[in-house]
Amino acid sequence: MTGEVLAAGFAFAGAAVGAALTYAATRRDILARVTESRQDLSQREGQGRREEWGRRFTAALDDVASEDFRRRELGRVVLVALSTSSLATPEDRDLADAVLSAGARIDAEGDRTIIVPAGISVDDVVVVEDDGDDEEGSSR
Repeated sequence: MTGEVLAAGFAFAGAAVGAALTYAATRRDILARVTESRQDLSQREGQGRREEWGRRFTAALDDVASEDFRRRELGRVVLVALSTSSLATPEDRDLADAVLSAGARIDAEGDRTIIVPAGISVDDVVVVEDDGDDEEGSSR
């Protein structure tokens, strides 16, 4: 009878250890799948956000190029918002800033304006307008 009790005890212990190992392996597998699903979802959300930023950027560029003053100004406002958006990557922010900077250097007639470096007094700036009448070789 002692042998039967020991055999039953070992069988019970073996079943318990097997169940515990199966539980641990299954739990590890489920946690790995959940983690993988979260990472996949996070990647898809990030991709969607980047696509949305790009769509908004393209629409803002169209607005900035518009003939309508109000639409052009609203496009600039959107570009400023996009340049500080958390959806943008650092490269995206740099691109939006470059577009805004380039747009700031062009006046209403499409001519390039000169940006005076910081620290220069307005009294130190000399403006010379080229009227196109100056002939080659003549002195001023």
